[in-house]
Amino acid sequence: MSNNLRRIVTALLAAPVVLGLAYLGGWWFAGLVAGIGVLGQRELYRMAQQGGAWPQQSWGVLVGILLVATFLRPSLWPVGTAVLLLFVVAAPLLVPQEQFLFSFAVTLAGAVYPTGLLGSLIWLRETQSAAVGDGEAFWLVLFVLLVVWATDVAAYYVGKSVGQRPLAPTISPNKTWEGTLGGLGAALVVGVVLKLTVVDLLAWGHVAALIGIGGGVSQLGDLLESKLKRSVAVDDSSQLLPGHGGMLDRFDAMAAAAPLSVLYLHLVAGLV
Repeated sequence: MSNNLRRIVTALLAAPVVLGLAYLGGWWFAGLVAGIGVLGQRELYRMAQQGGAWPQQSWGVLVGILLVATFLRPSLWPVGTAVLLLFVVAAPLLVPQEQFLFSFAVTLAGAVYPTGLLGSLIWLRETQSAAVGDGEAFWLVLFVLLVVWATDVAAYYVGKSVGQRPLAPTISPNKTWEGTLGGLGAALVVGVVLKLTVVDLLAWGHVAALIGIGGGVSQLGDLLESKLKRSVAVDDSSQLLPGHGGMLDRFDAMAAAAPLSVLYLHLVAGLV
C-alpha cells in the first residue's frame, strides 16, 4: 500500500470516530480529546528526550488530563491546581539536575501543548446558552474541525501537486506558498458551505474570522511543530498513524486553531 493510500485510509477510518464522539459529547468526547492530547504529549516528551531533556512524563500527563477534565467539569480546577503546584514544589527532588531547566519547562509545556490547548474543543462542545444548545454546540465543533482538516488536506495535496515557491524553507522545506493558498481556499469553501447548511447561527463576519483562524493560524501551528521536530532532527513525531506520522503531526494545526477559534467565539461572538 502506498503512503498516500495509507494516509487516505487512516483519515477515512479515524474521522467518523472523532465526529461520532464529538456528537455524543460529555465524557465520550472528553476522553477522546484527552487520549489524543496525551499521545501527542508523550511524542513531544520523546522528542525532548532526543534533545537531552528528562521530562517527568507521569506528572506532565496527569496535569494534562486534569486540564482537559476541567473543561468538562470546572469544579476540578482546585484539584488540577493542587497537582500542578505539587509538581512545581517537588520538581527539585523529581527532575534530574542535568538539563534541569529544559526538563522542568518541557514537562509543563507538554501539558499545555498539545493537551490543554486541544481541551478547548470540550469547552466549545459543552457550551449551553440562550443561543447555543446541544445541537448548535456540536455544529460549532464540527465547523472548527472540518475547516482545519480541509486546510490541512488541501495544503498538502496542492503543495505536493503544484507547489514551487517555498514557504519557510529553513523550517519545513516541503511547505509552499501554493499549498498555503490552497489550504486557505479549502477553508473558505468548507466554511461557506457549513454556514449555508448547518451553522446559520454565525453571522458572516464571524464565519470569515473563523475561516481565517482555521485556514491561516492552523498552518502556523503546523510550522510550529515542524520547527520542534527540526530542532531535534526527527521527521515525524512517531509512526502511530499510517501515512500521517504521529498524533502530534496530525493535531498540531488543531492545537493552534481550536483554542483561538473558541476564544473568538467567547470574546467576540459572545456564543461560548
